[in-house]
Order: sequence, then structure tokens, then C-alpha cells
Amino acid sequence: MVPNGNLGALARSARLTWLGLLPLLTCVGCGAPPAEPESVRPVRAIKVADLAGFRTRSFPGRAEAVDEVDLSFRVSGPLIQLPVRVGDQVAKGDLLAAIDPIDYRTALDLARGNLLRAQAELLAMEAGARPEEILQLQAGVNEAQAGFDRASAEHARNATLRERGAISQSEFDMSLALRDKSAAQLKTAQEALRIGQQGAREEDRKAKQGEIMALQASVTDAENRLRFTSLLAPFDGGIAARFVDNFQTVQAQQPILRLLNTASIKIVVQVPESAISLAPLVEEVVCRFDAFPDREFTGRVFEIGKEATRTTRTFPVTALVEQPEDVKILPGMAASVQAKVSPTATLDQHQLTVPATAVFTPDTEKQSYVWLVDSQQQTVQRRKVTTGQLTTLGMTILDGVQPGDWVVTAGVHSLRDGQRVRLLTEQGDQ
Repeated sequence: MVPNGNLGALARSARLTWLGLLPLLTCVGCGAPPAEPESVRPVRAIKVADLAGFRTRSFPGRAEAVDEVDLSFRVSGPLIQLPVRVGDQVAKGDLLAAIDPIDYRTALDLARGNLLRAQAELLAMEAGARPEEILQLQAGVNEAQAGFDRASAEHARNATLRERGAISQSEFDMSLALRDKSAAQLKTAQEALRIGQQGAREEDRKAKQGEIMALQASVTDAENRLRFTSLLAPFDGGIAARFVDNFQTVQAQQPILRLLNTASIKIVVQVPESAISLAPLVEEVVCRFDAFPDREFTGRVFEIGKEATRTTRTFPVTALVEQPEDVKILPGMAASVQAKVSPTATLDQHQLTVPATAVFTPDTEKQSYVWLVDSQQQTVQRRKVTTGQLTTLGMTILDGVQPGDWVVTAGVHSLRDGQRVRLLTEQGDQ
């Protein structure tokens, strides 16, 4: 057993020992913390003008009719003919549907009658009155002159009698009114005789000519509306859909039929920004359809889109394939399209383009740069470039970038030289 006094000494010694060890225990791990590994920055990039990869690359596409239209009437009325059905083949100018034309024929007859009447009236105005009509007009003037002379003499006598008080004021007023009326009748007869002898005034003829022009326009409109009661095929093709039934009353601009021209087939593919500058080098395309897995169909580039879509940032390119005789390529069929480029084709410097977002100029400099990606080291490097024109396909690079280089296309203001990155490429850019 240990004496009580020794127990106290041992306790004090243990406390001192722990107090001495505490700073040592506290300092364990007081060195610098281990460096955290650098994060790998994901970046979006494209491979510039990869002609070798472009030659072996396939693009998904979809077949479309070279011409497709929903046909409708320009007038309203009840259908009386609808001789075609879905699947029928028609030639340009064939009758596809017809509206009852009776109301439009009546309107045309009325417009033509009004025009003929106005033309006859103008001829009469220009020719003037016939000799027998001149004699009648002259007789009218003579009769009006005689009436005016009688009324004037009567009123003159009444004026004398009124001064003597032999007649009343009312009798005097009546003779005055009769004289003025006969004077007006004489003036009218004289003007009619003048028109008959000299013809209508110039302003009257011009007014009649304007009326005739308006009536001629009415006749033309009525003729057109009658012609619009027949719906004719605008091109050779097949009926893809019929939206109404015969004897149904239809309205103007209401869809009646859908007509497709499948003599040629359009194949629309979406080409990414990295490859669109190579599209003009394509001599022909080879299309393979899921419906005909053992067949290849050759076509040509028909149209190259000049504006990228907002969502996928791809450009629509349309190829044209002639319809073969032994099989039928239908609109909507899925296709795989491969571009054929001459083995000796090379890129001109002006064909090297990158998206405009890939080029940046620091605030403190006037020099333009891009970020190049080292695909082996997975790092980025800032590269000076000489730029050309900004086109619908992107920024032309005259110097500083070579075909096959990987160029960062987004987030260029937040990178630094040597930074580790991970490529986020466009679909198919591998």
C-alpha cells in the first residue's frame, strides 16, 4: 500500500506530466495543410476544319418532298366536284376540286352589263346629238322663248296696272313668278341645245371614263372569282391528304387537299458549327435509308443554311436526291447522309472559321486571341490570331489556327494558360 502522503505526490506529478505533454499534443499536425488537387474545368470546344473526319462522318437526316403545299380556294361556296383521293397521282393543271359557280357567273354578267351601259353613254356624249334631236332641241328653245315673251309682256302690263291700283299685289306677284319660271325654262332649253350641238363638257366625259375604268375592274374581279371556283394542281405530284368531303360548303383559304411533289426528295441534315465551313467542298452526298438498308442513293447539296438554330447551334443543309424508279422514297423516312469530298480537296485560309464566341480581346490589348486545347495534356493555351471578316458562319481566322486544332468556344474570359480542362464537344466531334 502507498501512504496517503505519497498518493498526493503522485497525483501532482501526473498532472504536471499531462500539462507538459499538452502543447506537444496540440502541435501535432501544426504544419501546412496538404494542397487540394486542382479542379478540372469542363470547356466546350470544336475541332476546326477537320477535313479528314468530315470525309468519314455521317449525319442523320429526314426525307421531305421537294414541293409540299396545302391547297385551298380563294372564294367560298358549296363543293360540287372532288374527284381525287389520297394516294392519287395528278399532273399540273388537273382539276382537283370545284365550287358551284352559278352565283359567280351571275355576278360576272351583272358587271359586264353595267360596263356596256356606261360605254354606250360615253359614246353618246362624245358623238353629240343626231340631226333630228337637234331639231327637237331647237323647237324646245323656240317654245320656251315664246313662253318667256308672253310672260314678260303680261308682267309688264301688270306692272303698269299696279301703279294705277287696278290690280292687287298678289296678281302682280303671280305674273312676276311666271316670268321668272319661263326664263329658267328658256335657259334650260338653250343649254340642252348647246350640248346637243357641241357635245358634253370635258369634265363630264372624264367622269364617265373614270366610271368605265371602275366597271372594267369589277368585270376583271368577277372573272377571277369565277375562275377561282376551280382548284387546279400547281405541279405534278401525289395527294397526301384530303381535308373535306364533296358537297361540303367551304370557306376561302380553308385547306382542301395536300399535294406533294416527290419526283425529287430533299434530305435535311443539321451540321454543327465546326463542320459548316466545309459544306461548300462537298461534291455529292450518299444517303442510306432505314427502309432500304442495302441501297445507297447519290444526291447533291441543294441549299446551305446561313443561320444556326438557337437551341442546337447547328446549320440546316439540304441535299437533293432524284426519286429512283424501282423503289419509292417517301417523305418522313429517316436517312444517314455522308458527304463525298474530293481526295485532293484542300482548304483555303479563308475557309477556316470559328464561332464568334471563341475569339476574345483583353481590355488592355488590341490583339485577338483564342484558347487552344492540348487534347493530350488536357490543358489550354492562349494563342494569338489574325481575324478576317465576321460571316454568317462565324469569324474567319487568317493566321494562328490550323485545321484540326481544338478551339474553346465558350467561357473564354475565365480561363488561364496551362489550366487543366475537360472537353465538352459537340455531338459527333470526337
